[in-house]
Amino acid sequence: MTDHAGDSAEAQHAVELRQTSDAFIARLERLHELETRKRELPVGQPEFVRLAREIEDLSRALLYVGSRQADLAEEVHADVKRGDAVVDQPIIEIPPRRDAPTVLSEWRDAERRLAAAHTGSSEEQEARTEIERLRAEYRAITMQVSGDRPI
Repeated sequence: MTDHAGDSAEAQHAVELRQTSDAFIARLERLHELETRKRELPVGQPEFVRLAREIEDLSRALLYVGSRQADLAEEVHADVKRGDAVVDQPIIEIPPRRDAPTVLSEWRDAERRLAAAHTGSSEEQEARTEIERLRAEYRAITMQVSGDRPI
């Protein structure tokens, strides 16, 4: 994709592809972390069962993001075939298009959802996953702004 300043369909596809790729990687890393923790527990412990359910939920979310990536890839491919888009950079080079205040606001909302969630609920897990993703995103944004050192 070319780097466009506007909100063209091509630029929007680029942003969506980057976001879905980032979300996929974040969920995959979290899934690996949880599975590694679960493997270290005796199978009869309640924590083992809780982690197994959390892994199941996260796996479903990962499949959803993978499906969305495939849909976006097909849309971009169709745009390229019609001559409506130029693809000239990989996803890794597409900058995320979010600012620190937006991410911080979403992070605070996720923290509030976590505080209101029942222990062990899917809402709790979703909030924790969202908090981790937003924390990493905020860190990446603020490190870019400050020249690779945290603000």
